[in-house]
Amino acid sequence: MLQTAADITASVHQFETILHQFKRDNLNEVDQNHYQKIMGLSVRQMNALGALNRLMTNRQEGIPLKELAHYLRMSIPSTSLLVDSMVKKGLFDRKENPRDRRSLCIRLSEEGESRFQMLFNGMKEKLDTLFSILSQEDKENFCRIVDTLYNHVYNK
Repeated sequence: MLQTAADITASVHQFETILHQFKRDNLNEVDQNHYQKIMGLSVRQMNALGALNRLMTNRQEGIPLKELAHYLRMSIPSTSLLVDSMVKKGLFDRKENPRDRRSLCIRLSEEGESRFQMLFNGMKEKLDTLFSILSQEDKENFCRIVDTLYNHVYNK
């Protein structure tokens, strides 16, 4: 059965609502130790932690500020302030860019990697619970559809 644009828009809105509630619940239900270690971070800082982790895949030297800004959909000056705050917290390191000595590369520090793993593990447990109501086929279809949409938007 074909879905109308209004049906698809309603489903996207419902999914956004689920994700918003999921994030809020996850942050409220984590154990106190987990909460205290991670909650010194704003949502934007947690997003930056996750983004930098994803962007650093196979790039141990780190990434340029401009690339992080683009990924986070932030201006370069705003991203620079965000990175400054993360460096002060000991979560990011800045090093000379080996490909362009006029710029710096940003990477997760050891503490940043540790905090990311804590955040990731907490979210993974909650996602496992959320998706446990779906069949294996539904999970596979969900991942396939999200991958297709993501690749269409980001790999033009």
